Amino acid sequence: MMMMQKPLLLLAALTLCCCITSLHAYRKRGCHCIQTTHNQVPRKCIRKIEVIPVSGQCRQTEILITRRNGHRVCVDPEEKWVLELLTKLYSENETSSRTNVSTNASSKLDA
Repeated sequence: MMMMQKPLLLLAALTLCCCITSLHAYRKRGCHCIQTTHNQVPRKCIRKIEVIPVSGQCRQTEILITRRNGHRVCVDPEEKWVLELLTKLYSENETSSRTNVSTNASSKLDA
């Protein structure tokens, strides 16, 4: 019985060490948005919109807008203009392509 406990204990210790080192290998990303803007971004200036849902890294929904000039801004997902823009883009996307929007890690819409 004692002979069987030593290998099991060693196996458990090695498994624990592997798990701990793999946790340190992953970078903690946290939230993408440190601060958000309330200012409306004109639709003609928007190249892409990313909706990042709540996850283990961030406890809030984030909306990143990539402007045509390449600059990225985070907008407040509670703003009325943001909700209206997303609703309009989703309905346009649904009627024009009739395809599902991918929601694996984030939803992306081309404006």
